[in-house]
Amino acid sequence: MKNKTRFTRVVPSVLMVLALFLLTACGNVGSSSSSNSGSGSGGDTASGKGPTITVGSKNFTEQYILGNMYADALAANGFHAVKKLNLGSVQINDQALQKGQIDLYPEYTGTSLETVLNYKGKTPDTPEKTYQAAKKLYAKRSPSDTMLQPAPYNNTYGIFVSKSAAKKYNLKTLADLAKASPKLTFVSFSEFQNRSDGYPNMKKNYPFKFKKILKVNSIGGPIYRGVQQGDGDVGVGFTTDGQLRSSDFVVMKDPKNIWPYYYPAPVVRADVLKKHPKIQGVLNKVSKTLSVETMRKLNAKVDIDHKDPAEVAKQYLQDQGLFKK
Repeated sequence: MKNKTRFTRVVPSVLMVLALFLLTACGNVGSSSSSNSGSGSGGDTASGKGPTITVGSKNFTEQYILGNMYADALAANGFHAVKKLNLGSVQINDQALQKGQIDLYPEYTGTSLETVLNYKGKTPDTPEKTYQAAKKLYAKRSPSDTMLQPAPYNNTYGIFVSKSAAKKYNLKTLADLAKASPKLTFVSFSEFQNRSDGYPNMKKNYPFKFKKILKVNSIGGPIYRGVQQGDGDVGVGFTTDGQLRSSDFVVMKDPKNIWPYYYPAPVVRADVLKKHPKIQGVLNKVSKTLSVETMRKLNAKVDIDHKDPAEVAKQYLQDQGLFKK
């Protein structure tokens, strides 16, 4: 990039938010970071006396919920499911998978291509092509992995602005936002700034040059609160975040469709799946029940209603008839 982005120190109120966040969850990537991770974040063992399957996750609300769902569903089907959730970034989870420290974790198809598998081709133009490209590359790895059928929803980036900024600068699209960016402060997080499909992708497609970029430890709560409190005007979230249901924020439309498709799916060690093929049917049955609106509501129960993600996941499975009390 020709123009270097100047990063500033995070102002006190954001630092306070960050400090609170660090007490509850470690790591640096995600959707909606939960201050209620608690027993839902990891270290728990679901019931089941069969073969042991260890489930990991990244460190944000949706991952906590998905990780708990997959572990509980396996337990309900005779497996001894061990939860190692809240591991951290994409790279940490993938390394744990490759080293056999976990047997599976939920990943997103576009993230797999852009961050895990070093895909060099043209970005696939459909969700199915994205999935098939990721599945093929996972199978070629050593040790190989299998990406199961994705849930039928796209959890893509949502670049949002405060309601006041949207009104003041008449912001509706990323193109509008790019024009106004020299007057605005962007609240972001380190991984998004460095990922090829993150901020570099935004600058590649739109002439962004923010007045300031404030970086917090993780996507989610600290970013939303930073914009709400006026420390920044713009933030990055995910489209399934419960906070985006608030009228305080306006999500920018993307007329160029610059993001890959991000459909969540369990990535399982191929040797584990070969030994226990039942896993595929159990997890696919959970995934197919999910949707954008469903995940937005579930995420909101944790991030807004302050419920434990483990309990939210278990209740959902019970409601779907996939987990008995």
